[in-house]
Amino acid sequence: MQKNSYYYNNPDQNFYITSKENPAIRHYRKLRDHKKARKTEQLFVIEGLRIVRDALQYPDLVEQILMTEKFRKQTQNFSCPEVLKIPEKIQILHISDAVGNDLSDTEHAQGIFAVCRMPAQKSIPEILKPNGKYLVLCNLQDPGNLGMILRTCDALGMDAVLTTGSCELYNPKTIRSAMGSALRVSVVDEPDTGKLLQLLQNQNIINYASVPAKNALSLTDCHFPDGCAVWIGNEGNGLPASIIQLCDHAVTIPMRGGAESFNAAMAAGIFAWEIMKTKS
Repeated sequence: MQKNSYYYNNPDQNFYITSKENPAIRHYRKLRDHKKARKTEQLFVIEGLRIVRDALQYPDLVEQILMTEKFRKQTQNFSCPEVLKIPEKIQILHISDAVGNDLSDTEHAQGIFAVCRMPAQKSIPEILKPNGKYLVLCNLQDPGNLGMILRTCDALGMDAVLTTGSCELYNPKTIRSAMGSALRVSVVDEPDTGKLLQLLQNQNIINYASVPAKNALSLTDCHFPDGCAVWIGNEGNGLPASIIQLCDHAVTIPMRGGAESFNAAMAAGIFAWEIMKTKS
């Protein structure tokens, strides 16, 4: 199939897709709905003008753009390169509004989608720096929480986010919640939690366990040095006791109200702020 230039207001009708059973449409849905397909093909999907624009900052990762008639008509009064500059090497598929509604994973579809290639995965030793500051997400299960944490870490300039036993980075809900930050933040996964802790310790990185225990070190009394990592646990169960015991310090966020704990994404955001405010 031909590649189209960024001037997309005059689509080639030979490539106008109206069938939900078109192979390209079925392929998009497969990547949207199935983790196994994403992992096997090393591809993922994104939706929405803002995140597609963010993805195009890394054009080598964008395989295909799909846009609806509605999206094309809404943007035809603007200068196309300013709305969405798409390099010629990226394939553009024009689809009907009905097909776009079928592809959409949101309540109010904008009509712009993309299939992207996953960047090459780096190893933990490759990204660790002795003076780096990190969040470690242990057994986090909510893709929305993961996306919110990535957005916060992107805003604050964290060196990387490390995951172990947590939900998938390329889940569409994660990507949507991260609002483009998933493309900018270094995220590295190590399934073996004990190995991850050992790798951090090998770099002399000080590990802090986030806990709700009142007898832990209060966050207000904690100074995070360069070369540190804060571990955030599962939404319902927190961190495993074995990890808490192996970390250098257990730290808690003081709570004066009636709630037993913070939402995982909120706790991660508070810790990230405290970590980065002393970044040298």
